Amino acid sequence: MTKTQTLQMLFVDRLQELIPPGQSLAPVLSEALDISMDSAYRRINGKTTFSLEEALILARQYNLSLDGLTDPTQQNAHFSFQDLQPSFSSFSEYLDLLLNNLNRLAAAPDARLYYSCLDIPIFFNLGSPQIAAFKMFYWMHSILEVEELQTKIFEPELIPDYFIEKGKLIYDTYCKIPSIELWTTNTLNSTLRQIEYYNNAGHIRSPEVNEALFADLQIMLDRLNTMAEKGTKVIDRVPTDKERDNYKLYESDIELTGNGALAMVGEHRLSFIGHLTFHTLTSDHPALNQKTLLWYERLVRKANLISSVSAKYRYQFISHLQADLEATKARILG
Repeated sequence: MTKTQTLQMLFVDRLQELIPPGQSLAPVLSEALDISMDSAYRRINGKTTFSLEEALILARQYNLSLDGLTDPTQQNAHFSFQDLQPSFSSFSEYLDLLLNNLNRLAAAPDARLYYSCLDIPIFFNLGSPQIAAFKMFYWMHSILEVEELQTKIFEPELIPDYFIEKGKLIYDTYCKIPSIELWTTNTLNSTLRQIEYYNNAGHIRSPEVNEALFADLQIMLDRLNTMAEKGTKVIDRVPTDKERDNYKLYESDIELTGNGALAMVGEHRLSFIGHLTFHTLTSDHPALNQKTLLWYERLVRKANLISSVSAKYRYQFISHLQADLEATKARILG
């Protein structure tokens, strides 16, 4: 087998890992490249070589690094990112991509997600309507600087309903995916500081808005506690067999320096690295992802498991978050 054929087979194997389970690669290639089924099979079997343009089309569609195929141990890793623009439409595309990535994981029978939580995971934020509206306003107002919001103070009604609905769908999809999460006693603080800053800067002027935000945060903490106690993210209905025991929560004594995630489906891994507040750098580079996995496993070994077991430590952890919430609430509401 020539070097070109070997690379082609590696490329095909990676594509096969990325498409939904049970789906054939041939019709996927046929549609993506606008070629016949026979031509698709010839590429899968290595009888026809992918053109450079075809390889780039597929790499973009599946966030697949071509340079990672040539030398999986190389020092240079390829990253992809979504170039968000200061507009509602661009933020909507960001939510669509997030949902699309989660749907792929939820469809895989052996998916697993590691998450290091310097801040509240974005999925939690999007699953709570008031907090979701606040976070979306904060991201678009203060980070993306969407022009229409620059002269506005925060009111939940400024965020379109379909954004909130899409956020709820993202949260519901996340709840189907087995995950291992590392939180610290500071994980809640970023959101609390953002609410306090917006009050001090005059971006929140309504006591009712503040009360709704703190009520939503309380519901979020109660939900986290129940999820940890039951060991499943699904607490509003009877979980399916796949959803049962799909949540492991660890308290990390080692301070986390950023938000990040590692998605695993079989042998395929994908790193998500927090960048510029809520942006994400994504890489499927094998060596990088192996290092990332080892880093997560090391953190887990040194952390305290507080889901399903360790009721005492779980209570202490949730109580610490609760105390931070009450202190901020008292400063703002009096």
